[in-house]
Amino acid sequence: MAGIEVSIVIPTRNRCKSLKETLESLFNQTYSYEKYEIIVCNDNSSDDTEKIVKELIDKNIHNLRYFKIESNIEGPAKVRNFGIINAKAPIIGFTDDDCILPSNWIELAMLRFKENPEICGLYGKVVTFGTCKDKKFTIARRVDVLEDNGSYVTPNVFYKKDILVDVGMFDLEMRYLQDIELGWKVRKKGPILFEPSILVHHKIHCASIRNYLKRQRKHEYWVLMYKKHPENLKNDRLMLGHIYNRSVFLVISLFVTLLSYILIQNLFSPLLFLSLLVYMWAHVIIDKNLQKYPMRVLLFPRYIIADVIRFLISLKASIKYKFLVLF
Repeated sequence: MAGIEVSIVIPTRNRCKSLKETLESLFNQTYSYEKYEIIVCNDNSSDDTEKIVKELIDKNIHNLRYFKIESNIEGPAKVRNFGIINAKAPIIGFTDDDCILPSNWIELAMLRFKENPEICGLYGKVVTFGTCKDKKFTIARRVDVLEDNGSYVTPNVFYKKDILVDVGMFDLEMRYLQDIELGWKVRKKGPILFEPSILVHHKIHCASIRNYLKRQRKHEYWVLMYKKHPENLKNDRLMLGHIYNRSVFLVISLFVTLLSYILIQNLFSPLLFLSLLVYMWAHVIIDKNLQKYPMRVLLFPRYIIADVIRFLISLKASIKYKFLVLF
């Protein structure tokens, strides 16, 4: 049997059905099955994940390995790190348990590494499929990567194992955004190539309103990331060095308007007019498609709620980590 050239690491938790579909797409790769292994890292699943994976191991000729990791640490960073440590190959690819991989996914990635031996990593396109229209009171959460945006999301990324070990692998302190933070560490060692022909299809997530608002907590970890990598404040061209987007000005204007009303009891004060102008700039005029303007105006309540929550979380995190970054 030829040596293992690439290890594919998949963290999973209570998604046995979609995991099986992901694994089946990996079994159908054009790359020689003798040259790659698949490592499934089970993060305390309570469904039939273990049963399904073990059945596939018994029935399939592919190098499918299974580990069950028991840990109180939240998030997938710990299980991905377990996969890195146990990987046999010099190249490690990551995908998720709700992705479908085209048959040439591994072959194209390995070809790019051979053509570009100087790179430390490689990532490609992620295209979300599915709809939430038939599920009431849910908000679609997409994971689309269509260009070289520096996201390095784990549905579709490959790294050299020695580089991952050298930079300390995934940061266990990062509950969210650990994939982007890992990419920031790796690119200090060398380039990460974006290859649009390497494609992954990612299932849409239909999040409840509660879960959607809960996930806004990820902005706390943006603050922590910039504290860990302050050089990116300049590289990412944050406004005034510490302000991430225009929504910050919208929320500040709302607070100023509220304070103005309390102090001078005048609902039609110039500050209210200014607040509306800031809103138009932040959420309506920013879109070049004029046909979307009416819908953007109607979505005012949703924008306001999300903006205020995001701002308060980033402000609280800035105080917690003693590093100012506002979203």
